[in-house]
Amino acid sequence: MRTILISLILFSPLFGVQVDLESITVQSEKEVAKKLSSELALESEGETLGDFLQNETFIDSATYGSAVGRPVVKGLDGYRVGITQGNVVLNDLSAMSQDHAVGTAPRVSERIEFVKGSSSLLYGNYSGGVVRVEGAEHQRETFQGFRGNGEISNFGWLLGGSLGVSKNDFSLQADTYFHEADDDISDITTFQNHFVFGYRFGDSILKLYGDFLRNDYSIPNRSAEETRIDMEQEKFGAVWHFGKHQFEIQKSDYLHYETEGGRKDGLFGQEQSSVSALLNFTSGDWEHKVHLQYLQSELQVCHEHGKCDSFYDAPRTEVVDGISLGSEIPFSHGHPMPNSSERNLVLAFSPKLTLLDDEVGFGVRIQNREIDLDSKNIQEQWLQNRDYYNSISDTAFSFSTDWKRYFGLHFFQLSLGYLERLPASSELYWNGFHHATESYILGDAELDSETSLNFDADLHLHFGNWETEIAGYHYHFWNYIYQSPLQDIKDPFHGSPVWIMRGVPADIYGFSFQEKYRKEIEKHKLQISFGLETIRGETSDGNLPRISPWNTFVEIEDKYGNFQGSLKYKYIDKSRFEAKNESSTSGYSWLSGRLSYKNFYLKGENLLDVEARNHLSFLKETAQLPGREISFGFETSF
Repeated sequence: MRTILISLILFSPLFGVQVDLESITVQSEKEVAKKLSSELALESEGETLGDFLQNETFIDSATYGSAVGRPVVKGLDGYRVGITQGNVVLNDLSAMSQDHAVGTAPRVSERIEFVKGSSSLLYGNYSGGVVRVEGAEHQRETFQGFRGNGEISNFGWLLGGSLGVSKNDFSLQADTYFHEADDDISDITTFQNHFVFGYRFGDSILKLYGDFLRNDYSIPNRSAEETRIDMEQEKFGAVWHFGKHQFEIQKSDYLHYETEGGRKDGLFGQEQSSVSALLNFTSGDWEHKVHLQYLQSELQVCHEHGKCDSFYDAPRTEVVDGISLGSEIPFSHGHPMPNSSERNLVLAFSPKLTLLDDEVGFGVRIQNREIDLDSKNIQEQWLQNRDYYNSISDTAFSFSTDWKRYFGLHFFQLSLGYLERLPASSELYWNGFHHATESYILGDAELDSETSLNFDADLHLHFGNWETEIAGYHYHFWNYIYQSPLQDIKDPFHGSPVWIMRGVPADIYGFSFQEKYRKEIEKHKLQISFGLETIRGETSDGNLPRISPWNTFVEIEDKYGNFQGSLKYKYIDKSRFEAKNESSTSGYSWLSGRLSYKNFYLKGENLLDVEARNHLSFLKETAQLPGREISFGFETSF
């Protein structure tokens, strides 16, 4: 049965594997194990993109309560993990700061896939891989009928549905989703509408789409007054499916206010336009994919207490250079960065060779970027010297290759990649206080590209009822960009810690082991799973901050006719390798369970009601994980 509002694929540990819309496919050509996407929604601990994916190997979620949860992959976060809407980078600012929500509700999407290795370079040069979210516009098929679901819990409720109609060559699909929750840590109200109009002619189909998202949520920091974010996003575009090719144009407008005590102290806005073509060709045993894209964006940021109802130009006198404090560190209490206009031109291609027992893939990505800066929004007392606002033009080159070898039902896979990531404009030019995270962040306009050599290895074994997965990786960064604390220095305006963007050598490596045992006993289909995962991150100065502690889990599942049930116990260790000035977190146990019968389900999270804190969070002291939650829901379709 199809999940209501979403057809979501589960993360596959295979690098660059694309999986069926309706199911999870763990691939060996001689054996395919599928898991319906409805089960993934049922297993999710929440409604964010990170919640939907965090049960998968090496994927965590940087949570801020019910409202925010961006995927963290293999200890890599922020700009190192790409999120795309189809073939286009998602127009949100979630990578800029952990308190910014991802600009889509996963239940409104048709499919989500995690892409790693050579195929990931088609969509971005992200060392952590790409989470690719697809809407109905990215599917050649058209949906007819209705599917809907609802859920109520002690924290809140959700309700949504999809309606699809078609006649002759015309089709229309409308998706809507509403979610409201308050888990005593933060509260959120989310509303999203998505419309797709299709027209089929010959072997082609043209789909026009529009999307409106509204998010209003609180940030659980230590401010005396409530800190909230009010976010809205509008998207319009067209996708033309021509044979195996996809052509897309998109226009998107993103805006969010940050308020404290009801005052609009901050305003973030980004307009984005893109044109892209994803081409597919075959020649003999080779399959070729080519991605051409042009993307431009306009970013504006406002910070002035109670004055950020809209963006505005600061008044000017005769002053050219400012910085009124006269400090070696250019502290500012005004707008934290200049307006920026960015243009990207991308060429990426990924050939793949499939033989009897081997698959070999390659990926190449070339990106040219230009950034123009306009400091007219900066209050003149905080202006830096004129050279600071010079335009820049730079290029990044990335290359990856992977090899997979089958041994009957078993397979082994290796991946090696060299990646260059151009630093984001916020990493280069941010200079100001951020109310939501209560920290002062200082960018570095001289940052070089983040470069890394990535090595991954996977081994999958199948013996009768047993299935084993062993995975490991080692990523060496010549220039890892992150926020590093300035010792014994406080923001002169707020007394908060000061963090500076730095690029340093670093190594991130990890290991995971998972074992599954399946057994049928009369009419019962049992599965017992066990897993262990550990990640380390080190720099020349010590440990990297916000790296997940090791964790282990055991889960038992049973299917009996129309009944399905599971119970999962997970232990997350205390933090053992903190970075400088990083607070520690205690270990905790997390017990979750679910039971479903036909169209109805009952599930529980944190059944032991433990006090737990996410070590990945900037606000781990105040943004603890939610307590016990019991949910009852239904799903239906016709």
